[in-house]
Amino acid sequence: MNLKKIILIFILGTSLTGNAQDLSDWQVGINLNPFIFSRINPDYKPQKARQDFPNGFGFGLTIEKNWNEKWGVKTGFEYSKQNQKYDRFLYESGSGYLNTINADFNYYKVPITVQYFYPLKENLYLTFNQGFQVTFLNTYKTIIDNELRTEIFEGSIIYGYNKSNNVAFSNNYYWIYKKQTYGITGSIGLKGFLSEKISYSTNIRYQYDLTTSDSDKGFFSDNNNTKNFCLGLELGLQYHFSIGARFNSSPHRL
Repeated sequence: MNLKKIILIFILGTSLTGNAQDLSDWQVGINLNPFIFSRINPDYKPQKARQDFPNGFGFGLTIEKNWNEKWGVKTGFEYSKQNQKYDRFLYESGSGYLNTINADFNYYKVPITVQYFYPLKENLYLTFNQGFQVTFLNTYKTIIDNELRTEIFEGSIIYGYNKSNNVAFSNNYYWIYKKQTYGITGSIGLKGFLSEKISYSTNIRYQYDLTTSDSDKGFFSDNNNTKNFCLGLELGLQYHFSIGARFNSSPHRL
């Protein structure tokens, strides 16, 4: 499934749902999400290289629908860019070489969560979210550098050069990461109001893939069990499709 199809499905789904429901109960917003990203494999623990933090950043659109004063649903469409750097030893022809690996990823993400609201005071709520997420890998670039050579994997191409003779090479290859993964996502935070139609939210959010992110079990580890994990801060602004008379009875009013 390419990006154009994903966006088309997302827009059509939103439009059809909006036409079938009362828009006064809907919210459309934007969010920013700086986070810490890690590729986790319990059977493979490489030596960590010096990593920049936060090493992930995302942004996107959100849509929320409240069922009553305590429960609702939230979905959206996000773009994220994330990086991980680490070292590992690889053996070749009986010798061990330290490899420095620098991996960049660009993902599109579609989360859908159930929300629970707990009132703290007027126009301020403690919120809990838990649900599922589908992640689509758009592009990646992984650089592996050691004493022998520098290899760069970018989609279906591998290129680089041998350091012994400085000879460059380039070949067709296969994607070394899965193009699509499935996982869980959730958050805890606060939601408040700036005006009758504008609200804000601040959340601590996590994302964890239940399916492996590697396409080849022998490329970076001896098993096919590498999972993506993200933990960070989610900041959002929402516009409420409510009008004056309905705002006083909105589920976000005490």
